[in-house]
Amino acid sequence: MSAPVLYLVVPCYNEEEVLRDTAGKLAGKLGALIDAGRISGESRVAFVNDGSRDATWQIIRTLTEEDALFSGINLAHNEGHQN
Repeated sequence: MSAPVLYLVVPCYNEEEVLRDTAGKLAGKLGALIDAGRISGESRVAFVNDGSRDATWQIIRTLTEEDALFSGINLAHNEGHQN
């Protein structure tokens, strides 16, 4: 049986102060799970920028350029969890 592919979807709103730390911790956890064969190497983290007014989107773009583990989605404006 092959290892499952895991996609983590992380909503982000004005997260510039903590986003790099969060990304580092998630990369470490997913890397350990991949190395242990618990999840597939095709697993990814998708950061969803929900209309942040700070540098969150720029940080997400940088993270995706630095590590293929990360991807980013940029929403035009804040949708909120109700929608």
